[in-house]
Amino acid sequence: MIMKKILIGLSLVLLFSTPAFAEEATRSGKKSEFRERITQVRDEKKKQILEHISNQLALINDRATKAMLVHLERLQALTDKIKTRKPAVDITVAQTKIDEARIAVETQAVKEYIIEFTGEAGLRVGASAAKTQLRADLKAVREKVRLARQTIVDIL
Repeated sequence: MIMKKILIGLSLVLLFSTPAFAEEATRSGKKSEFRERITQVRDEKKKQILEHISNQLALINDRATKAMLVHLERLQALTDKIKTRKPAVDITVAQTKIDEARIAVETQAVKEYIIEFTGEAGLRVGASAAKTQLRADLKAVREKVRLARQTIVDIL
């Protein structure tokens, strides 16, 4: 039973983490391309704003994913406590949901949001699109964490 959980967890990690390793090279390329595009912007104030927005998006993503990981650790501790106190209760569904949510959070943590723009006129649109994408991605991951929590509540 424990071996089965370990194999399922390991296979989920491998399944979802492999694209993250493949994206590492493209992410660094996108980041350097973004830095290159910023140098083409003539207005110094706009450059500073773009850098600030880019840093803020990364900071928001980092804080949100760290908070979700802490929440998942608490949920994991709770499932362990349930398992030790009531061995008859089946927590495999909850464990699976926690593992899926953890993988989603870890995948979200490595994402970087690059502001895409073609000229100075498209800066606002690019920044808004990156912010909207971050918000949508965090909402989707937060929903997975909520479902994991709800599964534990249903067990109790």
